[in-house]
Amino acid sequence: MSPQRPQRPSSPARRGPSRPRGRAGNAGRRRHEAVDEPAQRGPAEEIILAVGAPAHGGHCVARPADDPTGRVVFVRHALPGETVRAAMTEKNAKIWRADAVEILTPSPDRVDSVWPQAGPGGVGGGELAHVALPAQRTWKRWVLADCLRRIGGPATAQAVAALEEAGSSGSIVVEPLASEAAAEASGQAREARLAGTGTRTRVSLTVGPDGRPGMHGFRSGTVQPLDRLPLAVAAIEEIGLLESSRWRKHYRPGMRVEAVAPSIGEPLVLLDDRVLTSQAHATGRRRVEEAVDASGLGLGELRYSLHAEGFWQIHRDAPVTLVDRVVRAALGQEPSAAGTGGDGAKALGGARGKRVMELYSGAGLFTLPLAMLIDGGELCAIEGSSQAVGDARRNLHGLGSVRLSTGRVTARSVTQAGQAMGKAPDVVVLDPPRQGAGREVIGALAGLAPERIVLVACDPAALARDLAVLLDNRYELAAMSALDMFPHTHHFETIAVLERR
Repeated sequence: MSPQRPQRPSSPARRGPSRPRGRAGNAGRRRHEAVDEPAQRGPAEEIILAVGAPAHGGHCVARPADDPTGRVVFVRHALPGETVRAAMTEKNAKIWRADAVEILTPSPDRVDSVWPQAGPGGVGGGELAHVALPAQRTWKRWVLADCLRRIGGPATAQAVAALEEAGSSGSIVVEPLASEAAAEASGQAREARLAGTGTRTRVSLTVGPDGRPGMHGFRSGTVQPLDRLPLAVAAIEEIGLLESSRWRKHYRPGMRVEAVAPSIGEPLVLLDDRVLTSQAHATGRRRVEEAVDASGLGLGELRYSLHAEGFWQIHRDAPVTLVDRVVRAALGQEPSAAGTGGDGAKALGGARGKRVMELYSGAGLFTLPLAMLIDGGELCAIEGSSQAVGDARRNLHGLGSVRLSTGRVTARSVTQAGQAMGKAPDVVVLDPPRQGAGREVIGALAGLAPERIVLVACDPAALARDLAVLLDNRYELAAMSALDMFPHTHHFETIAVLERR
């Protein structure tokens, strides 16, 4: 899958005993809830599979090795081109699912898992931990192209293929964030092998019946205890949530444990409705401070204050990368898929006085730099969480011409917000939840006729659906970039820039 050939595993040895898989934890703004399924009785049925292309959701499409035209099985923990022995985990009239439990013919892109507990029968949230990081990005590139073609339709796929950044392949490269790129380029084998670990500043756990914290099984309500948190930043690992007796006395079965490591100040731990310090002492502190380097936009360091349980991008590099990409795309003289840095003042010289609408605006990650750069312009933001809107008001204090509205983003609320602005917005920025904005909201947005739309999507299927509606409503795709903000999982972020025809 990748242009590089990672080290082949020492042997395709059979993995350990099967255990239920776990919940992904805090994989981003749109969390995955566990789904209870009937427990399987007796030994799992096994099948030898020839593994094909990746599918959206962290599976690969496979068929019986002795029957290339046989029933499709969606298999996890495998790689394209492999032959695996798989244990069936779900089998009904609509879909067959399986976990690869023995690798008979390994791919050159297979590596020793950076999180073995997320392997077959383990916890969720690390379904690509056995895949070399460059190959993970190729996997996601294939999935993005497939969703745009299959769900968005031929017109959407053709619009993407025509972009300069799609190149001769006609597909968008999924780019690493700064820390992964640096680790891979370091020349140090250990750093490269562990790239993508130690990046998450938010982690969610559940206390199991035995009082030990863990994560849920894949499509299961069973909590499996953990012995380490390899995707968490060092500040969270050092708290000792998994093994320290000082935490165990606070745990109760079923309790939610949320660890938050902000960029400013010490971590906090949320235990249901209680907040504790990193030393397990009760505290009245319920807010955290975050800093975002926006020097590439000419704004220096931005400061944000938000509730500890409020949403914030979880990869340590994500806020600065998204702020630079999205704001440049929204206010730059030309839409751009370029990275951070550059002459921000020159690139955004035409931003003053612009009318901007932002949907799903959260605590103001994009709202703050947008408001600072449109001095003399107008900004209207809509967010469904009253707590997030309160945080945004604090973060935007003193900035004029900003109207923050609390309420669901619907076709009606978008139309009303547009009418309140008097004139059509010059640009609309939207960062919807995992299911996307939807046909009605996108239709209302297109009805406002902004010159530019910047759509941030964390799900390629939802992106494809929303793009198709925009392309049917007099918009053309001007730029697209994809970011690997969730290494070792199947998730990634995409930014699409559209302009009115």
